[in-house]
Amino acid sequence: MACIEELEKTTKSKNIEDQMLILMRRQVETELKLEKKFRELCEEVSNDFKERKDVVEELERLSGNHIVKETTRLLRRGQKRDLDKMTRLQIMVNESHLGVREKRTFVSNI
Repeated sequence: MACIEELEKTTKSKNIEDQMLILMRRQVETELKLEKKFRELCEEVSNDFKERKDVVEELERLSGNHIVKETTRLLRRGQKRDLDKMTRLQIMVNESHLGVREKRTFVSNI
């Protein structure tokens, strides 16, 4: 109930359409901010993944040492986990972006 009263004050109207527009705009703004954070996270994970890949390739060149082989194996395992995380993050970003587009379309049609 407090949310409705707050929307009435913000829109200076009791018209439900005006209130819904404000509410939807706020949700779109929030989701756009979250999408930006998701994208930044994806970029960070992607950069870490690339750096780790370079390290693995360098270690493979030095593969005569048993310690190097074990380190390479561990890095590859971590690399796969990071790639899985990055893929899941990208899916979340895409879903969020789709939700924002749907809300924008809905608001523009009102």
